[in-house]
Amino acid sequence: MGIKDREMKKKALIETMCFFDLFDIPLTKEEACDFSLYKKLSINELQDFIDHEEFVIETDNHIHFRNRSLNLKVRKDKEIRAQKLIRKAKRIAKWMQMLPFIRTVALCNSLSFYSAEKDSDIDLFIITEKARLFTARLWALIFTQIIGVRRHKKHISGRLCLSFMISKDEMNLESIKNEKDIYLIFWLRLMRPLFGQKTYREFMSKNDWIHEHFDYEIDQQKHLINKSAKLNKIQRILEWPAKGKFGDLLEKVLGYWQKKRANKKRLKLDDPSGVIVNNHMLKFHNIDMRKKFQQLWALRFNQFQQYLTSSSSPSVDDFSSEYQSRSHQSRILYESHSQDSAYKKSEKHSPDSQKV
Repeated sequence: MGIKDREMKKKALIETMCFFDLFDIPLTKEEACDFSLYKKLSINELQDFIDHEEFVIETDNHIHFRNRSLNLKVRKDKEIRAQKLIRKAKRIAKWMQMLPFIRTVALCNSLSFYSAEKDSDIDLFIITEKARLFTARLWALIFTQIIGVRRHKKHISGRLCLSFMISKDEMNLESIKNEKDIYLIFWLRLMRPLFGQKTYREFMSKNDWIHEHFDYEIDQQKHLINKSAKLNKIQRILEWPAKGKFGDLLEKVLGYWQKKRANKKRLKLDDPSGVIVNNHMLKFHNIDMRKKFQQLWALRFNQFQQYLTSSSSPSVDDFSSEYQSRSHQSRILYESHSQDSAYKKSEKHSPDSQKV
């Protein structure tokens, strides 16, 4: 590894670790290699950093910054809860294969990080057939309500949150990307499709701008459930009446009703920027934390600039007191890193500002 290449990969490793450190998540060595910004690291390259760079500490096959080893216990507890929710999501998603016009269901937000609080919900990202976004959403709402798993009002813990849906008409999310949107970048990188791999791959190809940040193929397959021919047949039967001109009319009526209801609630928010309602996207995040994450990530990364600009790397002990002072801030940020938790903990929480 040449000097220039090594410095670039060191910078990428610091940036990656800074992002996950915002949420008190130490990475396994394999994750640090796989999730690295720009180019993947090899285990040997990572081990070289562990052996020669003071900022990388290894504990039980996890890497973290100095004075952050207690996060190993935090991660273990949250990962156990996350795995339980993921298993539940997969059981429910199996039956969602029969819902009309739903082409992909994926885990996102905290569960894609394998992290869950005691009262976390299950955030899903859904892609629908073209020109059937509102029809598909109605089916999803009815289904999750009937089986008692839809998140609404105070029913949050372990429930499905259907707060982000798009149609195949417009799958490129670059239009909602903030400048240097580190959260959206990793949100897209870590998304875990449950079914609809073909559409997921099409979605990723439409978002090829992600390769400015990850210069390698992204194809998540770990949590895919088995495709059910019987449920897919039921889906086709249920879709048949809503195809053609009648389906277009139904979609128009449902769209008018859902958009009117959503925009009415959107206008009650102090900051409606996290809510997007149009014919191709339904994004209901009453509190959008992405800009805050960007600021905190940049602040944390700037603490390491001396490693990248100084010919003689300073001791990480120089940063120790600052790490300690940030611990409480990190805990608060971690607990609010999901859009739902941020909303729930808001001092302006009121029935009128519920998720749409």
